[in-house]
Amino acid sequence: MSRALPLRVAVATAAVLATMAPILLPAPAAVAETTRPAASNGHRHGQDVIVSRATDVYPEGIAWDPTRRAFLVGSALRGTLSVIRMDGTVTELAPSIGMVSTLGLRVDTARNRILVAYSDFWIRQRLDVGDQPPTSGVAVYDLETGELEQRIDVSGGRERTFANDLTFDPRGNIYVTDSVSDTVQRIDLAGNVTPVATDPRFAADIVGLNGVVWHPHGYLLSLRYDTGEMYRITPGAPAHRRVAEVRLPRPLIGTDGLQLRSDGSLVVVTNSIGAAVGVPGGEDGVSVLTSRDGWRSARVTSQIKPWPTGGPTTVAFTPCGDYVLSGEVGAALAGATSDQITLRRLPSRMSNKENIR
Repeated sequence: MSRALPLRVAVATAAVLATMAPILLPAPAAVAETTRPAASNGHRHGQDVIVSRATDVYPEGIAWDPTRRAFLVGSALRGTLSVIRMDGTVTELAPSIGMVSTLGLRVDTARNRILVAYSDFWIRQRLDVGDQPPTSGVAVYDLETGELEQRIDVSGGRERTFANDLTFDPRGNIYVTDSVSDTVQRIDLAGNVTPVATDPRFAADIVGLNGVVWHPHGYLLSLRYDTGEMYRITPGAPAHRRVAEVRLPRPLIGTDGLQLRSDGSLVVVTNSIGAAVGVPGGEDGVSVLTSRDGWRSARVTSQIKPWPTGGPTTVAFTPCGDYVLSGEVGAALAGATSDQITLRRLPSRMSNKENIR
């Protein structure tokens, strides 16, 4: 983690972050790669691969916005929020919120809001953040306008903090993973932050607990990036029964983003990005997991490894299929540069045709 960005990249990035100016994205990008649409299963239209270009964005998180019929992405370098259309066009929705990375995203249409986990964990490994204390939180945006409505701190004054991913339940409570902490936090609709579960199995030096989803039966599912261990976290259970490890046939090392399908299966995206910063990374791939015992154990029902595009981080469900994001985050962590963003659709054999959002 001590490897520094090339001087010209670090200086340019620092200037952008320090000014907090809106990003000047390139002109609307045409789809750089298209392939024959997959056989129709009632909702699959559009391209199998969407390639966009946007300077210094490096998105790690993605969500489908049904109101715009487009993707929303964050920025690992600039702390912004952008829209990617199905034709590959990239436009900024919300300017930088400071020297942070905008990471996990969720769209809460019922409450007209966009939820974004943010942290300066990666930024402070590369740049001088001055007297800024370790920063992690959740940014709440107005879904219609993209206006920032609220920033909720979840760092709790800790010296090391890394809010990475989030999800929410039917009541609007937000759940946030901190990849270096032993605690999963909950934020209620009033903005109050309370611990949901604290467990020594969650804590890590760099990237531990990462992707998280809410299951409609009243619990969370989350995996550690570095060890590939999976946990079921039940907020309402007694403390000694709140966290249980889910038995897997083998660890899913390098797990980043998760999405739970309407049929109950779980899409898990793994990558090798961690190798750039000394974290045991996995293999670039996508797996589909199912469970027959309420996620006390799980099995892999389908899998693609290696994934055709390097560095996948998460997946978004759309009416046109399930798209996996590769935003070149690994290149940024390794000190390289790239303006490419790739969205690649899962093949029909791995897709759930009921996943229409």
